[in-house]
Amino acid sequence: MMTKQAFMDAYEEAISTYPWTADEAKRTRFLASVRATLAGATTWNFNGPSTTAAWQWIGGKGKPTLKALRALPEF
Repeated sequence: MMTKQAFMDAYEEAISTYPWTADEAKRTRFLASVRATLAGATTWNFNGPSTTAAWQWIGGKGKPTLKALRALPEF
């Protein structure tokens, strides 16, 4: 199902291979900025391979737009 929570779960999995995600505080702050951006702020740059991977894992086609990400049903 394409929801913000499904996207966040897939995105967290997609970024899990990056070394900096081992730092719990950094990962938590980063994911908070992603959630804030999905809610309307602009604190996260969504144009990256992990975003596209997560988008496609939840059933999206191609690369997501910020508008499409924000339009997902709530968490």
